[in-house]
Amino acid sequence: MSDISGEQAGHEHADGTFHIHPPLLAAALLVIGLLLHLSRRPNEAAFPFHQVLGMLLVAVGSGISSYAAALFAARDTTRNPYGEPAAFVTLPPYSFTRNPMYVGLTTVLLGFATFFASAMMLLAAFVFAVVIDRMVIPQEEQKLARIYGE
Repeated sequence: MSDISGEQAGHEHADGTFHIHPPLLAAALLVIGLLLHLSRRPNEAAFPFHQVLGMLLVAVGSGISSYAAALFAARDTTRNPYGEPAAFVTLPPYSFTRNPMYVGLTTVLLGFATFFASAMMLLAAFVFAVVIDRMVIPQEEQKLARIYGE
């Protein structure tokens, strides 16, 4: 069972914070970007190479996110950005970035934008990165600093 099952994604909670669950946000932005892309005339000037590059980016992003999430599961700590962490993971890729799951999800979104050669879908990756950086990561960092110190 998922460790975010008790949370209501996208709803304000009793503590006054608005909880956004990154995988749901990424999926919603992917669908919106794809719909916006499909509503425009296809770009016939694009080379097929962009599709190979796009698939590679999706695979790399999925791998990074999955591996980072597996490290959390192996340490019995929550993947829920609003949950209480049971461990502070410092193994790679966490030794390179504090947020490899978000880097992976952003890479997946960039991969789909590349695959479809779509500026609309590129916007989805940008919106995801900004929302996560401004609304989710600060809360996570605050909680980690409170639990584990600076």
